[in-house]
Amino acid sequence: MQMLKRCPNCGAARVEPQTIRRKRHVAGYEFTADLPARVCAGCGTSYFEDRVVGQFDAAVAAKLAEAGVTHPEALKFMRKVTGLQGKEFAELLVVRPETVSRWEQGKRPIDRATYAIIRQLVCERAGGVTTTTDYLRSLRKPKRLPKIVKIALPRAA
Repeated sequence: MQMLKRCPNCGAARVEPQTIRRKRHVAGYEFTADLPARVCAGCGTSYFEDRVVGQFDAAVAAKLAEAGVTHPEALKFMRKVTGLQGKEFAELLVVRPETVSRWEQGKRPIDRATYAIIRQLVCERAGGVTTTTDYLRSLRKPKRLPKIVKIALPRAA
């Protein structure tokens, strides 16, 4: 965390490192984690690094995805954690943006196969990986293979 010299809220000079319990409520579930923060000794305002809050949110989304929670609020939260706008999210899943909107508004249930892909996107994001996102993006423009492809197999011992 960048060292705060003064509190942006009140201007006090003492902003001390502490661990603060942070809560996130999503789809009727409460998630908690103890996060590193800086707290102003003058006004008591807490400051968290965006990166740390992002990690917490990614962990929350992964827990929701792993549990198979398909509540509209959970689906929207998971999409946001992937960092994708609704339009690109829809493109990667090969659905219309309106379909994503309907899932997130509870007007249409999500199918299992699509949910499995979303789960993979979310869990990879929580682990700091974007393999599935990158692969889905690459499928928009598939690579062309030559007519003859030579394959080298390992030799048997």
